[in-house]
Amino acid sequence: MKISIITLHNIKNYGSALQTYATQCKFEQYGMDVEIVDFNRKGTSDDELLEALVKRSKFGKNFFTRILYREFQRPNVKKGCSVFNEFFKKYINLTPNKYHTLAELRANIPSADIYCTGSDQVWNSGWNEGILEEFFLEYAPKGSRCITYASSIGKDKLDDWELNRTKELLRKYNAISVREASAVKILSDMSIKSVQVLDPTLILDTNQWKKIIDKPVIKEKYILVYQIYRNKQFDKYANAVAKKMGYKLVRISYKYDQLLKKGKFIMMPKVTEFLSLFYNAEFVITDSFHGTGFSINFNKKFISIYPYKYSGRISSILKLTGLEERHLSVYKDFEIINKEIDYKRVNEILSNERKKTDQFLKFALKITEEQKKF
Repeated sequence: MKISIITLHNIKNYGSALQTYATQCKFEQYGMDVEIVDFNRKGTSDDELLEALVKRSKFGKNFFTRILYREFQRPNVKKGCSVFNEFFKKYINLTPNKYHTLAELRANIPSADIYCTGSDQVWNSGWNEGILEEFFLEYAPKGSRCITYASSIGKDKLDDWELNRTKELLRKYNAISVREASAVKILSDMSIKSVQVLDPTLILDTNQWKKIIDKPVIKEKYILVYQIYRNKQFDKYANAVAKKMGYKLVRISYKYDQLLKKGKFIMMPKVTEFLSLFYNAEFVITDSFHGTGFSINFNKKFISIYPYKYSGRISSILKLTGLEERHLSVYKDFEIINKEIDYKRVNEILSNERKKTDQFLKFALKITEEQKKF
């Protein structure tokens, strides 16, 4: 049986790439023939990425700053395309055709027995700059079996303008699972039933991730910083923690502008090296959902700092695993560093949630009338 999955695979970041890999692996465990739709949302293809970054930047409004910013970002974009395209080529089963629009998908529909909207923020209208109907399977043949796996809205509520259309688009689905508790509530308020399941990167356990984890990148003990959003308080806090713990500070970055910050700078490591950096770290400080997720999965001591927006995913996984105290709310709090984490309990929770996710997916993949329960 073949399943066609559309997700935000090509965003040139580690979370998107690894959730795509984990989703593919999960369905392969059920003996499915898995194909990821090579859909490139506007501004995400290799040719468009640089100009999209320039357009979104505050520096893109002025002619001279636009030129400078474009040249500043060029090596970042080139590096990103190289790192993630290499990973896709080696590990991801992409469709032979690339798609850029709903019209292209309708004109050449990927052939499959089941169509699936995958994980990541596929339903976040802010992130996607509107409702992208591609991620609601509007191209799937009429009457085809449609499911979702850990789809994310990424925010606590929908805007008024998108409520009705979203509800209409969701009616086609036979079984819906989402990643956050907040998404379950949003859909429930629309009288749509859904199940909260683990993010794909957490559905695979450490032993499964070891299959692609690279050899250690850093030989000595280190604190890993994976910071997505600019935050001076974050920077100062990370430096202070490294000093107190006496460990080397290592930073993973998507941009060369973090080169001047304290610690060892690693510019966009290979995806397998990214996993290695988390797996071998003594401590992790991050404002990333997937940074938090891999810290938990690999049983690391960590601190999560909520970003200024779209923090629902992080708070949801911390609450689910009983680790709310790992959220740093006050930058003067250094006691959190020495607090132990009961990973025996956390791993039991993850094990139970994996069983729950398995139960949903096994059910969703059956062709029965019972699926209407979801």
